[in-house]
Amino acid sequence: MLLALSTIKNQKTYHQLTFVLVILLSLVFGTHLINLRFDYDFEAFFPNEDNELELYNHYRETFEYDNEFVLLALENKKGIFKKDFLLSVDSLSKDLSLLPFTKQVNSPTTLKNTSLGTLVPVQTRLMHPEDESLYAEDSINIYRSPFLIGSYFPQNAKSLSIFIKTQDKLTKKQSDSLANSIEKCLTSYHFDEIHYVGRIFAQKVYLKNLQKEFTVFLILSFFIVIIFLWFSFRSIYGIIVPVSIVLISIVWTLGIMSLMGKPIDIMSTMLPTMIFVTGMSDVVHFFSKYFEELNKGTERDKIYRLILKEVGFPTFLTLITTIVGFLSLLFSSIKPIREFGIYTSIGISIAFVLTYTLLPALLYFFTPKRLLKVHDENNRTHRSMRSGLFWIFRHQKTILVMTSIVFLLSIWGITKIRVNNILLEDLSDKVKIKQDFNFFDANYSGVRPFELRITLSDKTKNCWDYEITNELNKLDDFIKKEYGAGFIVSPSSLVKTIYQNTTGDYTATFPAPDDYENIAKLVRANKKNKDLKKVISADGLTCRLSAKIRDSGSLIVSAHNKNLEAFIASTIKPGVFVVHITGAAHLIDRNNEYMVSNMTQGFLFSILVIVFLTFVLHRSWRMVFVFILPNLIPLIIIAGIMGFAGIELKAATSLVFSIAFGIATDDTIHFISRLKIELGYGKSLLYAFKRTYFETGKPIVLTTFILLGGFMSLMISDFESTFYFGFLICITIVIALLADIFLLPVLLFFIYRKKKTK
Repeated sequence: MLLALSTIKNQKTYHQLTFVLVILLSLVFGTHLINLRFDYDFEAFFPNEDNELELYNHYRETFEYDNEFVLLALENKKGIFKKDFLLSVDSLSKDLSLLPFTKQVNSPTTLKNTSLGTLVPVQTRLMHPEDESLYAEDSINIYRSPFLIGSYFPQNAKSLSIFIKTQDKLTKKQSDSLANSIEKCLTSYHFDEIHYVGRIFAQKVYLKNLQKEFTVFLILSFFIVIIFLWFSFRSIYGIIVPVSIVLISIVWTLGIMSLMGKPIDIMSTMLPTMIFVTGMSDVVHFFSKYFEELNKGTERDKIYRLILKEVGFPTFLTLITTIVGFLSLLFSSIKPIREFGIYTSIGISIAFVLTYTLLPALLYFFTPKRLLKVHDENNRTHRSMRSGLFWIFRHQKTILVMTSIVFLLSIWGITKIRVNNILLEDLSDKVKIKQDFNFFDANYSGVRPFELRITLSDKTKNCWDYEITNELNKLDDFIKKEYGAGFIVSPSSLVKTIYQNTTGDYTATFPAPDDYENIAKLVRANKKNKDLKKVISADGLTCRLSAKIRDSGSLIVSAHNKNLEAFIASTIKPGVFVVHITGAAHLIDRNNEYMVSNMTQGFLFSILVIVFLTFVLHRSWRMVFVFILPNLIPLIIIAGIMGFAGIELKAATSLVFSIAFGIATDDTIHFISRLKIELGYGKSLLYAFKRTYFETGKPIVLTTFILLGGFMSLMISDFESTFYFGFLICITIVIALLADIFLLPVLLFFIYRKKKTK
């Protein structure tokens, strides 16, 4: 682009055309911003690596959606067996059942026990809110029933829960409408505390935070970059021009997203920050070189060729390496992550193009003289850098030894890294729904859905056959004990509940064959009952075991799952049925495992591409080693820090390595490219190092601070994944800067000195 610019006779016309084209495109893309929407579809993060998603989709079409529910917990500090409290609960339950988009409301005050009478089934109320004389008996019946404790009642009897089954496949508009209706309904009652969880509330919170953080990140990055630009150029012009170029890049990128129908999600909220800080790097290097040459007295018409030779090509290489880092996200099977990599790459490419088209046009028509003073070589910055360079050459062995020690410690730390995932870990503990989620984990069996798909091996049998149901009962008991599960729904739990209600013995085990037959007749006669359809398929060959468990993290849940597999292998009769763990929570866990694997592949891809480019450019494996080492060490150190600090490896933190590697290589490229240019001018090795350190050092430090400022803005996020993403990249960038300032010169000096000796 600059070559074309330098050969055009009438540069004024060229620059005027550039202005017109930029304005027109900005208007086109800018008008589409009004159509940009925010969206959070957590199912978009389900993995597509194997048939798990297909199995889950078939499972929920057969039975029901496992994540379409709301749980309410209503506290009464004086105890739940108070008439006013129970009457309010009963009234609330009836109000909730009338709300649109609700299919069923199960409340302790409306639940009924089913038992077998002499001729017909008998249903009795679990609680009698209006009759205080029955409270003691109700309490005894409730707290001797293992299926009720942890589901509708906690051990401390200070609250009770209401289960609301919502309609499947609710749209965002319908979800918001129902969430608002429930919240409005709750305002009519005065309970000590109210806790509520469910997808419709989580989605609402996520979207609200997405909208807020998108704006906050953009504004904060804007002001942080302005501060660093002011200290660097001490001019309003030195702020307006770079910021304008990056803002236009963001507008164009968001406009393209809107045209493509891509909404803002939890990943793309970080996109403006990414474009802001990475795009600003190109502008700073261009600016610094331009005013450095003006300060030397170089004619303005000749400056563009020098920029093309000394800055343009290295900057183009940094664009390639940064894009490689973001495009490595294409290895992910998760659509939002792939799209984040694609659109960020588009954004930083647009910023690069504008830097070498719009920026020269702005500088052509107006160059303030005040900026020239900033680039005086006798300033304090140059004196500090001169002292620093001399210190490096005097302490080369110390630098290598310290690097080796930190490297070995980091390797030790890497061995401590754990892969883990918690469903609502993205949200801060300050957010109400996270607090409510923790309340259910602490006082009830939890909120995390647990689903088993059970398929009969013998197609001539039925899930209601005694042999099958008896084996399922063993599974129920194990899951209750192993996972601490509540809200267990299965064919065997239904049979056992009816049997215990009939006998009045809640410690009774599964019924004997003779007792079972009467219960089996009852359930078979009601096979069209909607509740029975939720647990057994129409052909009777597939059934469901559904429960709620505490969200203790994928590591602990995975250990429970392994124990479940061992239990099935050792206790369940072989050849009776096949058990598959499924459900939304299970898929999210699998997604985390695949993400770590995919990002490892993407990281290796980034390294291989950059190794290839480095070898093609320098034709030396030694230079490949020198280039890779200062950029690989920061990532090893950050992995070590994660291990020692207990920061777990998950979808968000695994993204850091590929992206940070692509960004960190920028400074190394500028340093090595400048050193080769100085040596190409016939300067001595020491003088070439000195000029390289002076002329690239300040832009490298400045761009590092801009990157830090931008990524630090992510650390105010209420989303834990966004916080750790910003935190880890900031640390990586700082370590990469130290590696480029201290380690890279030592390695380069060693190689070039050896070449000179030969």
